[in-house]
Amino acid sequence: MIVLDLCGGTGSWSRPYAEAGYDVRVVDLPQDVRLLEHPGYVHGILAAPPCTRFSYARNRYPAGPDELRDALSIVDACIRLAVVCQPKWFALENPVNLLRRYLGPPAWKFYQWEYGDAGHKPTGLWGKFNPPMKTVAPRTKPSTWKTKKENAVPTDAITPPGFAHAFFEANP
Repeated sequence: MIVLDLCGGTGSWSRPYAEAGYDVRVVDLPQDVRLLEHPGYVHGILAAPPCTRFSYARNRYPAGPDELRDALSIVDACIRLAVVCQPKWFALENPVNLLRRYLGPPAWKFYQWEYGDAGHKPTGLWGKFNPPMKTVAPRTKPSTWKTKKENAVPTDAITPPGFAHAFFEANP
């Protein structure tokens, strides 16, 4: 079964699928997701379009119209593939901030620490999927949070392994 990992970078979100024997196809630079042709039957789609134009970290230097248009064209391409391929499940991940102005509120919100991973990045998922069960009980502030800034975003943009595994378990 084919799983597309769009804007997949290191493939960390799709790693549990690859380890389980799925035909994982990571689509990332230099390949442009906007030019990806219909690959045939697709079981699932993971999409993590670049967040640098949409994240809280950008509040001090907001993206200009050309930057936003370019970033939204990548988001649009990910959604187009989900519409065309009609997978069993589809999830688009991005920080909970500017993207919700274009897509509406996310279907699921989480913090990395809720899946046993370090970090306090408020993240949203849009699409059609089973929400992954959180593995850590709610609390007000994780012990791994080392900044006073309420919306701290780690410089590391790799999908946390605890979340990736929980998503795989909920969406085989």
